[in-house]
Amino acid sequence: MSMWQSSARVLLGLFVMLHALAHAVLPLRGVLEYPPATLSSAIVVVAYSVALVALFAAGVGLAGSRTFARHVVRLMGIGVVSSIIALTWGWDDGVWWGLALDGVLVAAFVAAVNTGIVRTGEGGASRSGRWRPTRWFVEIMACALVAYVAVGTLLWPWHRRWGTTPDERLIALPGDPAVRDPNYELMHAVTIDAPPEVVWAWLVQLGQDRAGFYSYDWLERLFFADVRNVYEIRSEWQQRAEGDFIRATPPNYLGGLFGTDIGWRVSLVQPRRAIVLENWGAFVLEPVGANRTRFMIRSAIGGAETPAWGAALTFALFELPHFIMERKMMLTIKACAERAES
Repeated sequence: MSMWQSSARVLLGLFVMLHALAHAVLPLRGVLEYPPATLSSAIVVVAYSVALVALFAAGVGLAGSRTFARHVVRLMGIGVVSSIIALTWGWDDGVWWGLALDGVLVAAFVAAVNTGIVRTGEGGASRSGRWRPTRWFVEIMACALVAYVAVGTLLWPWHRRWGTTPDERLIALPGDPAVRDPNYELMHAVTIDAPPEVVWAWLVQLGQDRAGFYSYDWLERLFFADVRNVYEIRSEWQQRAEGDFIRATPPNYLGGLFGTDIGWRVSLVQPRRAIVLENWGAFVLEPVGANRTRFMIRSAIGGAETPAWGAALTFALFELPHFIMERKMMLTIKACAERAES
């Protein structure tokens, strides 16, 4: 295969992967119904999931993975058909472009086959010879990427509402906008066997320059955020007020490439009950009986006007990592508060 053919194949693969991720606009615009209440909505959810994963795997195969290259034709066929079903049955006025891109994708793929850029007989990859360490690394990374997308797609209905009840997702909480739609929200909750004032003492210490975020600080340090969790109550960290800034990183993070203030501004404080952070959400403590607390975090995500590129970035970089880190934070605060109360 010539240099231009290899380059064209990789570009086609990147286009297919981006088109796959753009399907995340459907759940972020509230088009998909979780859990599906009708057969029609169930078909849309299944078609969306299959389209996103199959097309992404096909794109990875086109971009260079031999593992997925041998199945690229089948993956493309399944992915495009599923995409058409999802976009047609789950129609939204803003997703007409998705069907147009499906058409462009089919035309580009057929042209690639006819010009030898994609070789259907060999799946686009040579199977001869032993794999070198670099090839093993590429294939492991390719499988990890596809697995990440598959897990993120399948677990989205569960992790966006982790720990919450239907009633909790509907109730009004501090920091809610005047008009809200639960379809455009993330909400997580956990029950803590300690009263709100005990939980509050840990919650109010959040911040890179305070007690950290009670999550995987080694992972945060891996990205040079210099976060170090502190598992004790400090009196000097027990005050928060509206307008305060909660740092996510040191002021000199990456040499100030992203500015000196990376984090969240406090927009509302209700002592021992709630703290609301701009661009993150509302952290709310609700008493349950005399000595128990429901710790809830509600965040806004998506909306009727969410662009496809924004949905793709949110899906790829935010949704699953955010859940993993936030869940760990909530469970750590639960453990610390219950230990302090025991």
